[in-house]
Amino acid sequence: MKRLTALLVSLLFISTAAFAQLKANDYEWMSAIRTDHPRMFFTAEDVPMMKNNSLLFDAATFNGMQRRIERLIKKGVVFKNELKENNGANASIGYRVADAAMLWTLTKSPKYLDFAKMLLERVITHYELRINNNLDISGQGLTIISTLCAYDWLYNDLSAEERTELGKRLYEVSYKIAWHGKDVRAKRPRENTGDYRGTFNGTPVLPWYIGLTFYGEGINDEACQQMLRNGYDQHQKLSAHRARMLGKNGGLNSGTVGNGFDNYPYAEYNLIYTFRSAMGIDITPQMSYMLGYVRYLDWMRLPDNREFGIGDSNHSDNKLPRTTLPHIKEMANLLVENNPDKVDWLTGLIARYNDNGARPSTMHFLPLLHRYHFESEEAESVADANNKQSMHFTNVGQIVMRSGVGDKDTYAVFLTDRKDRSRQHFDINHFIIYKNGYRALDSGARPSPGLHTPYYYCRTVAHNCVTITMPGEKLPKGWGKATPDEENAPTPNDGGQRTNRGAKLLAHKENADYVYIASDATNCYHSNKAEKVVREFVWIKPDIFVIYDRVESDAAEYTKRWLYHTVSEPQMNGKAEFSEVSQGGKSICRTLLPKKAVVEFIGGEGKQFWSDGKNWAIPEYKKEHPMYKRYRGTPRNNHPLVGQWRVEISPKKAAKADNFLHIIQVGDESLKALPQTDCKESKEAVTLNFDYADKHYSISFDKTRKSGCSIKVTKR
Repeated sequence: MKRLTALLVSLLFISTAAFAQLKANDYEWMSAIRTDHPRMFFTAEDVPMMKNNSLLFDAATFNGMQRRIERLIKKGVVFKNELKENNGANASIGYRVADAAMLWTLTKSPKYLDFAKMLLERVITHYELRINNNLDISGQGLTIISTLCAYDWLYNDLSAEERTELGKRLYEVSYKIAWHGKDVRAKRPRENTGDYRGTFNGTPVLPWYIGLTFYGEGINDEACQQMLRNGYDQHQKLSAHRARMLGKNGGLNSGTVGNGFDNYPYAEYNLIYTFRSAMGIDITPQMSYMLGYVRYLDWMRLPDNREFGIGDSNHSDNKLPRTTLPHIKEMANLLVENNPDKVDWLTGLIARYNDNGARPSTMHFLPLLHRYHFESEEAESVADANNKQSMHFTNVGQIVMRSGVGDKDTYAVFLTDRKDRSRQHFDINHFIIYKNGYRALDSGARPSPGLHTPYYYCRTVAHNCVTITMPGEKLPKGWGKATPDEENAPTPNDGGQRTNRGAKLLAHKENADYVYIASDATNCYHSNKAEKVVREFVWIKPDIFVIYDRVESDAAEYTKRWLYHTVSEPQMNGKAEFSEVSQGGKSICRTLLPKKAVVEFIGGEGKQFWSDGKNWAIPEYKKEHPMYKRYRGTPRNNHPLVGQWRVEISPKKAAKADNFLHIIQVGDESLKALPQTDCKESKEAVTLNFDYADKHYSISFDKTRKSGCSIKVTKR
């Protein structure tokens, strides 16, 4: 049983239609900015609701704030190395002053007021010292926004003299932090000036919040108006860009979940909250595209809050970012009012995530502002998007498949044409399969520095793809460099892709029995070696995969290899079949084409990351080594999730054109055998017949075309 708890608050919203008419360079909303305080994120009318939240739904948030501030009160506030280029722990002090101001707001305990006022003055002094020495405060503008919030929340309890002195100092230093650009000032060392196309949480996001905090206070209303207009226009661009980026089904700013999500949504949350609090305007209808973030996180989730490990994932545990659950709760709370049909889905998704290891929101006070709370007495499996079992996320080029959302279900992802290539590898047509653990995985890790990263981890050889080795090919180097203990070497020739641009998704179809995908990666390989690299991927629900590769090289002597990465050492089950067992699960793979195939297992200690005659190992250091701290979060070479073995299938006889056909079944350790298969090849087609469960499957791949197959399913 599920229910949505709504806390009624006395907020008066301007109509949605009124906001919909506001566009870039239209600033009528400025006339609605309230003249009293607080107006940053909440108003006086919201405080009773927030107190209720602190006692009931979000006591953990309140208790965490209280512990942090009591600890600071006890040990005192110390800023270390204030003039060091990297501001270190000092950079997060803005979050603490917001904590103290929030505790005063909710408890009215004089000690929190006194401490918050003292800390605010000390933080302003720290900012002034840094800026006067042309040093950046923090790569995260969120900590400075939190400081501005503290002033706004304390405003009514400051004396007139304190308001004038602290307000003017905070305004002036914040202006110097935020306002930059041509003919204003040069970029400071380490400063995050990324615009709306990135995380948008550095200095460019600050003008909006400075303007809201000080508008109408008589310090510099003309500059505040300028900053509000600038901030509004930048956020308009942000919303338009991110809506385009998500496409029809959703996604993130990057195909690597940890990089593409962790700090991105704060720009949107904060805009929604401040429009609501400062102007009484509900802008969530314009931001409904954010449901696409939630949908992507839903499809990316594997059992135990894991993800596939695509792109620049470190593969230490493949866990989703610890901020994922707080982010989902935040978006659900903000968006549900205008999307009531999503209540069951959102409640079920939140129930499936466990809180173990979840990290509080960076802006700790946000959960206290929630008007809705999603509760579930049992974690039901409620899927979004009409219970589809595959979903194409166009921006990141990922087609995700799943038989359900439970711990024993089957999950897979296929990588194809992508628009956004940040944090992505040379891995077009790569696939990952998860069933009781990672059956076919994405291998390697991301030490930085370390030649493992550019020479193995990001390269095609680390993925479940096809390679074509052209002697003498000079492949582009991936990002990263050698450690001081490594000798530089030329980029290995792994036979892989030289770009992840130019792929084409040829087909994506789904029905009750299967999902069919066809993807052309030819343009990702050197034009002098590859004339055709097309993969057709068929998922027979729930546990069978059929993979057909059409590969044609410019010369017969260019060796073609079909790759499959595993955690454990594969075992041969005959001349053309192997299996692997690990993590409580098992996969069996049979090679049907080429008929005479060479099967090689590569891996084990000292060869896990073998490429072009060398093992590109992950650097490992003992505690006494000066680089130990940098690497202690990086998996070791024998860590299962970095992959320990790979299978290479290649034709025994050299030819320009080769077809690879494989059938894979996944299950638990009790899986005994693949179905009996009948594979026939003619000049026109390759046809595979087999029985699975209570049905007969006949899959025929048309050899006269670049791609295309017919699949017939009949009851036995």
